[in-house]
Amino acid sequence: MSQDYYEVLGLERSASADEVKKAYRKLALKHHPDRNQEEGAEAQFKLINEAYAVLSDPEKRQRYDRYGHSEAVSNPFQGGVNASDLQDIFGPDLFNELFASLFGGAGRPRQRVRRDVEATLSIPLSLVLTGGVHKAHVTRRESCETCQGHGTKSGRPPSACRSCQGAGQVRVQRGFLVMAQPCPACQGKGVEITAPCGSCRGAGHSPREVEIKVDVPAGVETGQTLRLTGEGDHIKGGRGDLYLHVEVEEHDDFEREGLDLYRTLTLDYPDLALGTSVEVPLLNGKSVKLKVPAGLQPGKHLKLKGKGLPSLEGRAVGDLFVIVEVRVPKSMAAAERELIVALRELQQGQASHHAQGEQHSDAHGEGGGGLRAWLIRALGGTP
Repeated sequence: MSQDYYEVLGLERSASADEVKKAYRKLALKHHPDRNQEEGAEAQFKLINEAYAVLSDPEKRQRYDRYGHSEAVSNPFQGGVNASDLQDIFGPDLFNELFASLFGGAGRPRQRVRRDVEATLSIPLSLVLTGGVHKAHVTRRESCETCQGHGTKSGRPPSACRSCQGAGQVRVQRGFLVMAQPCPACQGKGVEITAPCGSCRGAGHSPREVEIKVDVPAGVETGQTLRLTGEGDHIKGGRGDLYLHVEVEEHDDFEREGLDLYRTLTLDYPDLALGTSVEVPLLNGKSVKLKVPAGLQPGKHLKLKGKGLPSLEGRAVGDLFVIVEVRVPKSMAAAERELIVALRELQQGQASHHAQGEQHSDAHGEGGGGLRAWLIRALGGTP
């Protein structure tokens, strides 16, 4: 038994002509076999068109409602849906959009006037902190100066394509639909060049490296993209945009983690043991004084609040974390070596003192205490 046409279009039997048209428009876009590759899409599309051919015609619909499918519908496509009907159904915009997606063309030639370019922009970490102008070297296509972008040897505009008469498209018929597709003779350009320009070989443009000044915002990160309107290809028919994919270069002294910065500070053992104040270089070239507490262990982090990087929106600022390391000399002067040996003997003596008790302390106390005081004075402290 044939399927009910009202059910095919998802309509009540009292549906108006406008509701029939809207339902068909929605389903035809969904099930067209050039858009929908699922199994059964083509059969469903044919059924949808069959239902619309009947229900959109007042006389056929009346016969269908009175007598049913078998007697009322002998040839549903006779005088049925054609390209003009479809343009009325979908409207000129959706009609052109549908044909463009299905067949690569529309009711009129589609000239691509924008030519976008993508490139990588490498910037130093210091520019993330302050923002500013940075130079980018980009290769883009520019109109040929020899032929003025026409692509012809004469430098004059080319002749219209004889196959499509300059339209850039030809009409083809697919079943009951009349479609437009790019002209195979001119590849949709609408022109033909018999004597091409010797400089650009008929392309009308050629690649050229240019230097562009880029306004880099503070807080930008690797992976983000900057768009420069009108800085893409400069060819006949329009200018494209330039999309720069940011890469932040590695720094010798600083590492980035989000908005925070990390750097290493190497100090001598006495500075860590006794504490000190040091000048810490910042990313902007300035420095700030940092207090190192006595007894600080190597590998510990000291935070300088607000000395990191700004966010892209400018609403937050990160911190600078200083990682402290101890400097071990590769070679020492005789006096330095004597002090280090004395320090080791002192530490060994203190360990032995704790192990053997007070009696051992009495035997070595004066000499040990004197050595400790002398060593501390030599290292710059007070006994």
